[in-house]
Amino acid sequence: MPLARLSILVLFLLLVVVPAAYLSGHVRDRALVNDEYRSHQPTPIQNFGSTKTLSILPLINWHTNNDSLSGEQGVAYLIKTDANTLLFDLGHNRDEASPSPLEHNMNKLQVSLSDVDTIFLSHNHFDHVGGKKWMQANSFSFGNKQVDLDGKRVFTPVAMTYPGIDPQHTPEPTKIAEGIASTGTIPRQLFIGRIDEQALVINVEGKGLVLIVGCGHQTVSKLIERTNAVFDQPIYGIIGDLHFPIPSGRLDIAGINAQKVFASGESPFRPLTQEQIDKDQALLKSLNLGVMALGGHDSSDEVISQFDQHFGENYQHVRVGDWIHVNSDTRLVAN
Repeated sequence: MPLARLSILVLFLLLVVVPAAYLSGHVRDRALVNDEYRSHQPTPIQNFGSTKTLSILPLINWHTNNDSLSGEQGVAYLIKTDANTLLFDLGHNRDEASPSPLEHNMNKLQVSLSDVDTIFLSHNHFDHVGGKKWMQANSFSFGNKQVDLDGKRVFTPVAMTYPGIDPQHTPEPTKIAEGIASTGTIPRQLFIGRIDEQALVINVEGKGLVLIVGCGHQTVSKLIERTNAVFDQPIYGIIGDLHFPIPSGRLDIAGINAQKVFASGESPFRPLTQEQIDKDQALLKSLNLGVMALGGHDSSDEVISQFDQHFGENYQHVRVGDWIHVNSDTRLVAN
């Protein structure tokens, strides 16, 4: 075969056949995962309990409340209830800095790992487990070196490992402590592959359920559907990220808006739209939430502004360094 014709054939395979085959496989896998979700019957959590106090401190997110803190395209929250102190996700540390942005912010905000009794990971993506190398190893870390976590409980969305401890894989709804539980994982087939994501649920006495969400890959509708199926209490608040990178996201790869193209919507050819975001906002408004706090690690400034307008006095933007307090005798207190 002449070299020119061979080159054209190779180019055709690379530009047309391979992408078409991948898209076909994605459509098939998406249908299988949707069927898996619909056929699954989660077990309701009994004797859930509650907490009178709930305080959440963003340690990693896109926006910060001052320049001394490190913002990044990642997530980590410190969560305090009456009896427990949890760390939700571990950030990104894209540049493998030492100290990592998480370690830096914990030091600045006087947060000690010794005070944390539980670590909860929403899903195994690099911006939630401390970096790409840890994601690829099905592990996690605060920084470049894995510190001693002996005595701490760790709950993971998929089977993961860590030196010296045995993390608990929680694909099903699981009570973690008094008034604290996992929704269990909700699967979704993204264009970049399958992801299983869990959210943290905390029952505030006299208020209801507050959901802390890592990325929102589950979709708003499925997250609400799962919560209503597992818990008796109403949803009072949602705090975290919901993956609304419209018109653009925070992660650019070779000029491609990766969050929007590869990790939102049905596929690059059926992307997330403003119309879908409008529907999700309307669904959230119908819950009459007392607290709505949206992070910017995977939602655009434009969508954040929309949420601010829609939820008014019940809205708070997630910023590193800004506490969010939801207590049994208050509506929304922030400082």
